[in-house]
Amino acid sequence: MSFVFHKSLILGFLACLLLASPASWADTEVPYGKGLFWKIEKDGRKPSYLLGTMHVSDKRVLKMKDEVKPYLTKAKILYKEIANTYREYREYINMRIRDDNRTLDQDLSEDDFKKAIETVKLIDIEEDDFKTFELWFVYEILDGAPWYRGKDKDPFEEDDEPVLDTQLGMMAFDHDVKVQALEKTRERAMLLWDRPREMYLEAIERALKNNEIIKNIAERRELQIQMYLNRDTQKMYNDLEDRLRDAPREIYDIEKVAMLDKRNLNMVNGMTKGLIKGNSFTAVGALHLPGDEGILSILVSRGYTVSRMDCGEGEKSKYCPNQDM
Repeated sequence: MSFVFHKSLILGFLACLLLASPASWADTEVPYGKGLFWKIEKDGRKPSYLLGTMHVSDKRVLKMKDEVKPYLTKAKILYKEIANTYREYREYINMRIRDDNRTLDQDLSEDDFKKAIETVKLIDIEEDDFKTFELWFVYEILDGAPWYRGKDKDPFEEDDEPVLDTQLGMMAFDHDVKVQALEKTRERAMLLWDRPREMYLEAIERALKNNEIIKNIAERRELQIQMYLNRDTQKMYNDLEDRLRDAPREIYDIEKVAMLDKRNLNMVNGMTKGLIKGNSFTAVGALHLPGDEGILSILVSRGYTVSRMDCGEGEKSKYCPNQDM
């Protein structure tokens, strides 16, 4: 297998970013809830740019490369979430494997284990591998299963291409743009790692009680892609809040506070040097952009001006300065 972070390498860590759920929060207004591509300006410096990505290689999503190419290829530096290196890949593999001499079939009831295996086989994970995974990783996979394309191919099958983020990194390399990671695999994993075993077992059992976990995986994944194509980060954000609304506080603290809010702040701190110098480009998961604790809100609180680069024709918003208000 070639070393690219396509679907088999992003399971678990990214499951919390774009998950389908009922749209009961769909109309709740979210700051910066529309748009994926933003210009960042301050004090007459050369503008920098921020792109919200989707960690898939769906051909429709990959068209975003063409939209941002004129800006990325002329940037001084590209910031992205994780570096595509063998070191990071080895870390990823090592941290997801259990080291307590137990396997998942020993932790779950026979019925729950059977349902878990039926689910992960739909997203191309083999039983022998799955039952050796750390409990936090099992939870992230099962909780995010609807987001992943299964073996039922669709007209937009991915053909194992690298995901959008990786392809942006490749584009930067081809144009001599420096690439720098905002996080390390271990740093991200530690947000999930040091938690009680019982908490994850309960979370796994709750996920498996969802009778829809196996049904319509492809359809639910398509809903997420459509949200991205519609540049509707408000719906992405509200869906996450809705999914976590009835979750235990410990799970909310992981999925929303740790994996989203704290990482948003760390990402802004990591990209600040490039913003000060100007002409930087940052590409991170789209769900990191909106919200009161999102990257765009943090940037504005630090004195930056943000404006959308992807406003639709006739779209009226204070973030679309070229449109008639």
